[in-house]
Amino acid sequence: MNDMKAIQFSRYGGPDVLTVNRVPSPTARAGEVAVEVHVASVNPIDWKLRSGLLQKVVPIELPMTSGRDGAGVICAVGDGVSTSRIGQRVCFIASRGVGTWAERIVLPGALAVPIPDSLSMIDAAALPLGGLSAWAALVSSAPVGPGRKVLVHAGAGGVGSMAIQLAHHRGAYVATTCSAANIDFVKSLGADQPIAYDEDDFSRTLSGFDIVFDTLGGEVHRKSYAVLRKGGTMVCLVAAPFENQAETYGVTVKIAQVLPDPEALARLVGLAAADNVKPIVGKRLAFDEFAEAHRLSEYGHGRGKIVLTIR
Repeated sequence: MNDMKAIQFSRYGGPDVLTVNRVPSPTARAGEVAVEVHVASVNPIDWKLRSGLLQKVVPIELPMTSGRDGAGVICAVGDGVSTSRIGQRVCFIASRGVGTWAERIVLPGALAVPIPDSLSMIDAAALPLGGLSAWAALVSSAPVGPGRKVLVHAGAGGVGSMAIQLAHHRGAYVATTCSAANIDFVKSLGADQPIAYDEDDFSRTLSGFDIVFDTLGGEVHRKSYAVLRKGGTMVCLVAAPFENQAETYGVTVKIAQVLPDPEALARLVGLAAADNVKPIVGKRLAFDEFAEAHRLSEYGHGRGKIVLTIR
């Protein structure tokens, strides 16, 4: 394959700035593997980068290929990587700057995590970024476990749905915010106490929590301090801006660092293979529906992840 298709944008703007371009197909160098991408995941970071919302905090080079994670098959290896890996089914978070909405990507061999035959490409593609975001928050930054009370915001979304399942699996009591239409859905994931944000105010209903996992920032972040006990932890993903009020409320604020972590991803793959957690795929789109994928992600309010089928 001398060239390939990739979904790119050359300027900031709406989904209409995305185009299908033919670009040189990358070649695996020493320590790297080339992966034929079968399914790519859709994440909020994709439209936030494309729109220019994050241009002051996350500088990028244009043109940029959209996407950060996915699943596929190793088709070639560089020096130092065993040829036995060719044909291996894998999932991955690519290195920053390597877009996954492409027919082929190259990444360090360690970042291509094997997946068992029991895990579909669709589920495997939906797992990495959402799963590692939940892991970074509730295992690495603010560990949950038996006897801990955790509030997960946006529990029906791609990250929130994984966070509920992970916290439940680790024995925590889990409250979550979602729309009234998703109450039964989040209960099925393991939520003990759903709060419908379109019917109730979580900050007036909940109190004494050990951990709040804030995926939204802004007003939701501001109101979440009242939910925490003294000494509790607010763990955040970088979302809308917020004012750190940790000192006022006597709590700790942590920003979860979501980075490629093959060891953690392998553990998540194991949990998924054992049916202890399940990636939730709310929408499956074809490769040529890339602009719609961005529109749906930017609109939000969907269940689970959106994925883009490339092969």
